[in-house]
Amino acid sequence: MTPTNAQDLLRRALAVLERHEPEMADAPSTIPVADYLDAERFERERTLLRRWPQPVAAADVLRAPGSHVSTDRLGVPLLVVRGDDGVLRAFVNVCRHRGARIVPPGTGQGSDRFACPYHAWTYGLDGRLRGVPQQVGFPSLDREAAGLRPLAVTERAGAVWVVPDTRCAAIDAGALLAPLADELDTMGFGTHAGFDPRTIERRCNWKLLADGSFEAYHFKVAHRATIAQMFADNVQIVDELGPHRRLFLVKASLDPTRPPAAEHFQPRQHGNLIYFFFPNTFFLVQVDHAQLSSVEPLAPETTRVHELTLIPDPPATDKALGHWQRNVALYRATLAEDHALAESIQAGLASGANSALTFGRFEFAAVRFHAQLDAALRSDVPG
Repeated sequence: MTPTNAQDLLRRALAVLERHEPEMADAPSTIPVADYLDAERFERERTLLRRWPQPVAAADVLRAPGSHVSTDRLGVPLLVVRGDDGVLRAFVNVCRHRGARIVPPGTGQGSDRFACPYHAWTYGLDGRLRGVPQQVGFPSLDREAAGLRPLAVTERAGAVWVVPDTRCAAIDAGALLAPLADELDTMGFGTHAGFDPRTIERRCNWKLLADGSFEAYHFKVAHRATIAQMFADNVQIVDELGPHRRLFLVKASLDPTRPPAAEHFQPRQHGNLIYFFFPNTFFLVQVDHAQLSSVEPLAPETTRVHELTLIPDPPATDKALGHWQRNVALYRATLAEDHALAESIQAGLASGANSALTFGRFEFAAVRFHAQLDAALRSDVPG
């Protein structure tokens, strides 16, 4: 983050604290309940999400030649590989012969090729077809055209990101993450280590999980048992950067009567920075680490959440391990409060109690997200 951006966050945060009124839109807004329930819309949203970079692993697990990650996102089996040439590549993890999954889910090191478990068609780390047993049965096979289907991939902010849509294979995935990823890279996350990843499922629409991250209005109530006392009441500074946004959640320790020197202001010392990568990924920056969370829609009422903690170095002692475990536990306890409320909302959506959900003036960032999502659904390309 540039000094100018940091000073702007400080100026605006102090102004909000002094006037006891958050930054707001001109008027409240509503979002139709149908937007969270409609099956046809849901399928269009899944198609859209496949055209945007999805974080699939910590970058440190793919630094060595021959390392790989096999996983799934948005219904697409993915294989990410670091080649002998040092190049990071991503492919659809599907054999070009009969369509079997080639590499089972998980991570690995030291690979030099991948063989399909069905008929042993073999692929190199570059995705090229290297071997076909009894090739006499395929006299017209074009090996060059029968390699693994490539996908766009990039390494930014300590994570590996893949665009799961094969039609976007030529896209610059890194450019889609700018300028937020540029800012995060300057904070040193590119050299951080992944810690304690997990995947969970929640019984709610994916947009309900996003909605809760775009406002601080709920903090004093929803998080009263965990982190509410750490933060100022309903104070979040929001900046849009294209379809993405940066949110600064201000801590209660920032005293407008004794403000820090603007030229030395470090936002991470006085609040949490939340970087939202459109359309479904959140990067929470805290004082000494970050939490990456990506929501994967499975059905209109079911969402898979992928979490990854990024820390400066792998824990070398039991004390360090305990420190990071406590940090992760508090983060997950706080998210559990949000998730429980999202599931509660989902359970009542079809009741007929509301035809639309109401968002107050200071909940404008959630409304903007829905507007940007609607615009993206009408478009054929990311951006």
